[in-house]
Amino acid sequence: MPKRSINHSYQDPVDLIWLRAAADLGLTVQRSRDAYAAYDGQGHLTISVPDEFDPDDSLAQMIFHELCHWLVSGPRARDLPDWGLSNTSRRDLVYEYACHRLQAALAAPYGLREFMAVTTVWRSYWNALPENPLQDGEDPAICIAQAGFRLARTSPFQEILSRSLAATAAIADAVRGVVPESSLWSTTRARHRLGSLLSTSDSQTCGTCAWAITSRSGLRCRQHKLPGNSAPAVQGAERACERWEPQFTADDCGSCGACCRQGFDFVQLSSRDPFVSLHPELVQLKDGRQIVPRPDGLCVALDGDGSADTPFRCRHYETRPKNCRDFEVAGDACLQARRRVGLTR
Repeated sequence: MPKRSINHSYQDPVDLIWLRAAADLGLTVQRSRDAYAAYDGQGHLTISVPDEFDPDDSLAQMIFHELCHWLVSGPRARDLPDWGLSNTSRRDLVYEYACHRLQAALAAPYGLREFMAVTTVWRSYWNALPENPLQDGEDPAICIAQAGFRLARTSPFQEILSRSLAATAAIADAVRGVVPESSLWSTTRARHRLGSLLSTSDSQTCGTCAWAITSRSGLRCRQHKLPGNSAPAVQGAERACERWEPQFTADDCGSCGACCRQGFDFVQLSSRDPFVSLHPELVQLKDGRQIVPRPDGLCVALDGDGSADTPFRCRHYETRPKNCRDFEVAGDACLQARRRVGLTR
């Protein structure tokens, strides 16, 4: 039987995505048993061969990890061996941890947080990361990761990382339904068509979400409304995103109070507002405007602490200012206030 001519070879598509990402950032990637992962400071990244990987490692994840090392070490780290970090001691462990936080923050919006997880001896640190790995805290790795995240939002990093993560997520969407539970692909999460990750509950639908708006043209989503644009359309029966919250009414305000505390700095009053004459002791002048102030973030008319026994309550609710009276529960400003105090994503 004559030999056939072989002109092509199979390559893992996700590896190709991240090899292209590295190339577009001016890096070449070579495979060698001489190092698990090493960078020479001259644009050459060495990654170990497949049979030395853990079963849940991939070349794509390794390249992504090294790019995150570059980001947390700063733009000039490209010219330094191993991004200027020691990989043979614990001297720069804080930068390793910062790299983990940045990886999680960048991968999570694409449903790839576990798929792109580190698998080294530092995995216990990764597993303990909070939902928001960049949230302020006492860990010194946080501020380093935050700086890396800001750099990741600049060109060319933003375009290349966004493209590569989106392409990886697209492959995840294609294979998620056919892989066994043991596959690393099963750890990926699907996204709502508006961009957020899907809710993990089948019973949570867009139509039952607090942030759904009923308009003349149908149902729309406040959570995905961009500044200056109208809220995008959704279908009531479609599965909600992870930002879903149960619908609430004014009866739920006692446990929230976001609009009366750190959600906004003050309430502005018109000169005709009856509140000015009814409660002059609570009114102050600020830059020529009459306001109800909020020292330490709390309105001077607010009582309670949000607990079941002492819910948030306005002492002058019946005569509250017009701006407060016009405030819409589950409206745009309500969502903004809840986001500012951390009650809503």
